[in-house]
Amino acid sequence: MTGMHKAQREVPAPTQRLFLTRREAAIELRMSLAKLDRVIARGELKAKKHGHSVVVMASEITRYIEQWPDIQPRAVRGAR
Repeated sequence: MTGMHKAQREVPAPTQRLFLTRREAAIELRMSLAKLDRVIARGELKAKKHGHSVVVMASEITRYIEQWPDIQPRAVRGAR
C-alpha cells in the first residue's frame, strides 16, 4: 500500500517536555551545537547522558536564559 502514511501524532512544544535533546536545546537557545557543547562543558548548563544521547532539562534552559546579562547591541556601544 504505497501512499499510505502513518497517523502523525502531535509533538508537544519543547517547553512542555521535561527533557530536550542537544539539537532541540540548541534551537531553543538559538545557538549552534558546538556552542551548546562548550556551555555544557563549562558547567553553565547541566546535561545528562541517556544511553548514547545527551539530554538537557527544560528547567535548566529556563534558568540559563534568566542568567543571561543584558547586553547592549554593538551599534549602541560604538555610538558613545
